[in-house]
This record gives sequence, C-alpha cells and structure tokens, in this order.
Amino acid sequence: MTDVKLPRIAYVTTYDERDLHAWSGVVHTIAGCLVSAGFELDMIGMSEPATLRTKALKLAWRTAGAQLLRDREPLVTKGFGSQAMKRLKTVDHDLIFSPGTVAIAHIQTPKPIVYWTDSTFDGMVDYYPAFTGLSRRTLRNGHALEQSALDRCSLALFPSQWAVNSAIENYRVDPSKLQVVPFGSNVADPPSHEEVLAAIDRREPEPCELLWVGADWERKGGEVAFAAAEAMNRAGVRTHLQVVGARPPRPLPDFVKVHGFISRHDPAGREQLADLYTRAHFAVGPSDAETFGVAFADACCYGVPVLAADTGGVGDNVRNGVNGHLLPQGASGEAYAHMALDIFKDPHEYRRLASGARNEYETRLNWGSAGAHVRQLITELSVSASGPTPGS
Repeated sequence: MTDVKLPRIAYVTTYDERDLHAWSGVVHTIAGCLVSAGFELDMIGMSEPATLRTKALKLAWRTAGAQLLRDREPLVTKGFGSQAMKRLKTVDHDLIFSPGTVAIAHIQTPKPIVYWTDSTFDGMVDYYPAFTGLSRRTLRNGHALEQSALDRCSLALFPSQWAVNSAIENYRVDPSKLQVVPFGSNVADPPSHEEVLAAIDRREPEPCELLWVGADWERKGGEVAFAAAEAMNRAGVRTHLQVVGARPPRPLPDFVKVHGFISRHDPAGREQLADLYTRAHFAVGPSDAETFGVAFADACCYGVPVLAADTGGVGDNVRNGVNGHLLPQGASGEAYAHMALDIFKDPHEYRRLASGARNEYETRLNWGSAGAHVRQLITELSVSASGPTPGS
C-alpha cells in the first residue's frame, strides 16, 4: 500500500491565531500538535463581527434575568462563516480543521471538516457558570449551531467519552464521526523519565505539598482544596497548599502560598511552574465542572498523582488507582485529606501512583501521542474519501 499524502490544513479559529493564551493555550497548542504530526497549516484567525443589535439583545436579556451568548447569535456566527469563506479562498488547502464548532458551523465547502473541542454545547449548559441561566434564544441558537457543525464535519474529536456521549445523546449524528483523542500536557520542556523518578524519590512526607492550578477559584474547588490542606495540618501532617492562577477572594493562613497567574510562555514562568510541579506531592482538582483538566496532564508529566472530582471528562484523564484517585463530585476537603493521608501511609503505594502518573503522560497524555492519533484518523478519512484505486 502506498503512503497517503497528508492533506494541507486550513486551521480556522474564532480566536486570534497569534494569542498564545487563547482557551488556556489550547488553540495554539493544537496547531503545534498538528504541525509536529507532519501537517502543513495555514492559520485563519477571525475577529467577532461587532453588531449593535447583539449588544442590545444581550443587555435586554440580562435585564430580564437571562444570559445571552453573543457567539451563538446568527448575526455573529454567520459573520464568522463569511470571514472564513473569504479567507479560505486565499489559501491552498485540502481539509479544514478547527478547535471549536462556532468557526465552522456556517462554512459551505465540499472539503472535509474536522474539529477538536472539549465538549458539546449541551454538555456545557447549566454545567459551567458561563453557560448557566441561558436565554431561550441562546439555547435555541446554540443547539442549532452545534447540530450544524456535526452535520458538516467529517470527524468530531473530543478528549473524553463524556463529551462523545453528550453528542450521541443530544444531537443527530453518525457515531462513526465521533472519536476520543485526549489532550496532552502543555509542559513545553518536559523533564526526562529519569529526572522524574529521581524527583519522586526526593519527596519527603513533610511538608506535604498540595498543588491547585486554575483561573476560577470557585468552579475549580479552591475552597475544598484549602479545606483539605487545613484538615491535613490538623491531623498532624504539615501541609502547604500552592495556589496558581486565581487569587482567593479572602485572606488565607500562611500555609497557603498564592502565586497568581504564571505565564508558561515566559522562561521565568516556566521555571517557576516546573519547580512547583517537581516539589508537589499531589495535584488537587475538586472541580464543580471540568471538561478534561489539562493541568492534571501537566501534573502527570512530573509524576504527581492527581486527586480530582469525578465530573465531566476528568475520568478520561485521571484513571482511578493508576495516576491518582477520583472522588465523588462535591466531596469535602476532609475526604481529599483522608485520601492523601491514606496514600502517604504507604510509601510504596505513593511511588506506584507517582510512577503511574508519569507513565500515563508518556503513553497517553502528551501531544505527540495525540498528534499521531489525529494523523491516523485524518489519513483514514483521506483514504476513505479518495475511494478505491483503479484495479484494486
């Protein structure tokens, strides 16, 4: 069988393609993943069409006590489609790829469309705060947009089975279009296998370092993480909670170290993050809502076991008893503390989980593995689209 030439990709996004922080860096990282997998990309970023009507509508619905999402308004989404169609005429491409549904839902093309995102629209409704209390108008438009994207695409990639199930249960879609491809860690300069094992062996039982990473203190369970550290200190195990990203809304005791936002695109920031992950005993993620949790993959890169809420797509990231433990959504800080303390009682069990975390990173939770999987799926799609060769 002859090798199939990889299609040239038009990478279409509603974000600024130069923004390294868009969607927590995932937009930029997915593009890099595709390039590393051997694809040639033309980046097509867009700006939201500003309309006075959508601004007025949003204000009106807010006054009525409901939320309107402008990026689900037909005036906006059709504007994105129009921008994309104009830009696509200027680039040579065989396939359109997007890190979301909004950018591609109104593209008219005979060429294959593939998208890779963390959830369906339905999966986010009344789950994430930004999708809670939506107006009837936004619900109607959002579901229609999602259905349009699923109708138009040749492949829809999601990082979790939870998201795939949401697509199957809530939209009309051929399940063969849907594939699970986990996101990878965003660590730019990953330590070697040997360096991680050495770091695991250097971790002393005290002080226990808990690491919490997130931009949303409330949604990502910052108070529960604090309660866990507090309970461990009460139990006689000296414990620190390292907080990266959000700043707690109130003063907390000295055992909580608040670092604020740390940019991984700055050398000093990368070094600081590497130090925090290397010294951490556990990454804690008691989130109320989480579609996947790339920070957990980052923890695995450093051999840090994860203690997280079993919610959304986290179960495709954190495997119970393999690279950490899942606790019921809404579990208390005491429950997280008991889990951590039980593991600490058995140094062999801790080392097994820590080594398992690194193994999950090396085998699944890295962008190299993700890119190879996407390349395989797109190659199969290209072969299928080209049909049988003459004389076969």
